[in-house]
Amino acid sequence: MGGLCAKICPCIFAEGVGLIGRPIRIPKETYAVPGTAVEIVATCKYDVTEEQVEWSRVTLSKGKEKEEKIFGKDAKKKLGTVRVKNKRKIGLTLEEVWAAHLGYYRVRVTHPETHKESYTTTELKYDYNHYPDFRQLDEEGEDLITKEMMIQTMCATDTYLTEKEIRKFINNADCMKADKVNFNEYVRYMKYARRNSVLPEGRGLELDEEPKEEKKKEEEKPKKEKKKKEKKK
Repeated sequence: MGGLCAKICPCIFAEGVGLIGRPIRIPKETYAVPGTAVEIVATCKYDVTEEQVEWSRVTLSKGKEKEEKIFGKDAKKKLGTVRVKNKRKIGLTLEEVWAAHLGYYRVRVTHPETHKESYTTTELKYDYNHYPDFRQLDEEGEDLITKEMMIQTMCATDTYLTEKEIRKFINNADCMKADKVNFNEYVRYMKYARRNSVLPEGRGLELDEEPKEEKKKEEEKPKKEKKKKEKKK
């Protein structure tokens, strides 16, 4: 990340990793395009409620950080809506992202028993490079694609990751929409696939076999068709 982010959040080094030793993590970057919605998602190691969560915008002025609280107690200028899913995933949704919304966002969580505060930061930025491909995949125009479509798209890149590894990565990622993938997640997943595009020596790319249920259905089709023909006779 650039010099500004290094000053704001020097402990964020890798995607999906929050401040070292802290019980909360967030991707170091969150992606959007002008006029679309985005959900910034953090994951906490313990159960939380909305009352324990605060979101702020962070800027650097004259070498000092300045936080403007946008959600939580005493937030004067509220921005976006917050939801907590499964008690551990914390999402801040901005309905329409414009240039004025870009920058750094920090989430703070207070432990319910120890009252210890933890925080981590992400940078919201535009990404135009991936949007045309994403729009082609988004057949319903919902700014969402299916998780299965995401998996097959990653498999079609020059990544050396197997389908099994890709499925595991996506299932472990911060997905708030069950079987759906939004643009922000799409960009992060594609970047992950391309970072793993150099094939290690002695390793070949092999896609996993079809899931057992699908394979079983394919095997049963000829049997069903045969029974139909026998009944007609």
